[in-house]
Amino acid sequence: MKLIAALFLLSATVSIALYWRGLSDPTPAATHATEPQAHTGPVHADLQKVTTVKRPPRNGNLSHLPASFTGTQVDGRLHADAAGNLVIDAGVRHLFDYFLASIGEESLETSIARLHRYIETQLPQPAEGHAIRLLSQYLDYKRQLLVLEQDHTRQPDLDAMRARLAAVQELRAGLFDDMTRRAFFGLDEAADRFTLDRLVIRHNSSLNASEKGAALDRLRNNLPPELQDSLAAQLQIELREQTKALQASGGSLSDLKQLRQQLVGNAAAARLENLDARRQEWEARVMAYREEKTRIEASRGLGEADKRAAIARLSAERFDESERQRLDAAEQLLAATKR
Repeated sequence: MKLIAALFLLSATVSIALYWRGLSDPTPAATHATEPQAHTGPVHADLQKVTTVKRPPRNGNLSHLPASFTGTQVDGRLHADAAGNLVIDAGVRHLFDYFLASIGEESLETSIARLHRYIETQLPQPAEGHAIRLLSQYLDYKRQLLVLEQDHTRQPDLDAMRARLAAVQELRAGLFDDMTRRAFFGLDEAADRFTLDRLVIRHNSSLNASEKGAALDRLRNNLPPELQDSLAAQLQIELREQTKALQASGGSLSDLKQLRQQLVGNAAAARLENLDARRQEWEARVMAYREEKTRIEASRGLGEADKRAAIARLSAERFDESERQRLDAAEQLLAATKR
């Protein structure tokens, strides 16, 4: 989705991760989505004052999007079923957000008018009318979300996070029917619950690292499939950052294992430990090969052709074909790390 740093583009997620810095290690936690920093000023004022926008004519121009849209494609989609009814899915919300991302480059009224025109060109009735009403609900949600943000000051406190999550969910439930709420915000809420539950596990002093890892495994296994890969990738980024900090402070292998268990769970920690062992075994083989290769190259009793043949035999004996394809790069990497 096209992003712009404007308050109106606050993500509908609770973005619990923004509290992480005060609750845990210096590295902020990864989460499904984060809210950009609030952009105060005219955008905020426009959002509060606009309640309705006069419908533009059906032949209104859909071109002349702001410059930041250059090279982008419309995110999301609108479609109707065989009876002409609007199909409610996450694509509807994505499309709303795509067009409303022009706020800050143009007025809110202009952005909404363009979105109205787009809806009218894409949908038959009654789907068109439903989409226009749904857009009005979504704008109302955004306005009320601004007020909620002001009422729930961000604090590095689990109770404050729970309260804010509950308030946002209550707001959504009051404005949208269950089907729309699940379609628009289901994945966001699942990601937020995961992040909050993960924090609870991380700070549960009654659990050891292995128990925390097992609890985190259960959490991850219960995630919707659509979130599994994206959250796993974000957790790996956090793990890399905290691993660097641990190594810089002289942490032990035991410390590293516990860190992994608490950040990515026991299953992932075990895979990483196995990967470490394989990497160490590979580096040891490359080092032994490099030492023998150096001895051959330094031999005074062999000509250059004999040396090349001996080295070729050595690599064939020590490595299979696929390994030999990355042997040169491995040698160079090893040499660089030994400098």
